[in-house]
This record gives sequence, structure tokens and C-alpha cells, in this order.
Amino acid sequence: MGKIKLFVPLGTQKFPFGRIITALNHLVDQGKYKADEIVMQSALYPVKPKFTHFGLIPNDEFNRCMKEAEVVVTHSGVNSIISCMEKGKPLVVCPRLHEYGEHVDNHQMEIATLMRDKYDVLICTDMKDLPELIEKAKTHKYKSWVSHREELLTVINGLII
Repeated sequence: MGKIKLFVPLGTQKFPFGRIITALNHLVDQGKYKADEIVMQSALYPVKPKFTHFGLIPNDEFNRCMKEAEVVVTHSGVNSIISCMEKGKPLVVCPRLHEYGEHVDNHQMEIATLMRDKYDVLICTDMKDLPELIEKAKTHKYKSWVSHREELLTVINGLII
């Protein structure tokens, strides 16, 4: 495998995300990326990718892909977004949308909107904007992720005890 330019983690749930595969195939067709420069992880492939793809990636390989990639293009899964932000990776969030049958509701859009409003993360809802957002992500600085884990645990602990 060559140098990874785009890492595209889409989670392990069984929801199709053909729009993003089609958009990335188009980038390969245009010669903007070679097939081995895009690595996608997805549980489901409603459209055949013209680039490197896996159903599951072992954790150490996932972390290597994340570290090596120039830009991470991810669905709006909280874990994927936070993993990128903790590492300071250039990031484009593409929420799965209910209207396209990509999820059961629009919670991914709600998460993406919150991350944009609070952290200035780039989000892509129309795949025609993806190439421009990938380029923008290379220099865009979103606000640093601040974990509220300890504060949250304290609050939860207070509720339980």
C-alpha cells in the first residue's frame, strides 16, 4: 500500500453510504487520487469502490491509517470524530442522512452540526463539495477537543450514589 492520502472510516453498522463511495470513485476517475491512496473501512458497500477498502480493520492498523493519512473523511460517528480531533488530524465529517436511507434518523447531522458550531469542524452534506472540503481541511484549524470525561464521570457518579 502506498502513502495514504485519505482515510475514510465509516464504522461497523450496517447502513449503506453509497453517496460517499460514488464521490470518492469520482476523485479516482478524475486522477486526483490513485486507488491505493484512499483507504476506506465500512461494513457495507452498496457501490463498488475503485480504491482500497476493508470491512473491518484491526485496531493497530486503524491507528496507523489514521496517523498516516493527510486527511480523514469520516461519517458522523462520535468515536471517529473525537479520535481525529485528539490526534489533530485534518478532518471532514460527512453525516449519514436519513433522507437517503443512510441511517434510521438524522442524529448524525445533529452531531455534525454540534461539532461544527462548537469546534469549527468541517462538515459535508452535499458530496459535490467534498473535493473542495478535503483541500480546505489540509490547512483548516478546528478548535481543540477537550475531554469532559472526568467531569461527566463525576456527574454520573453523583446521580448513582
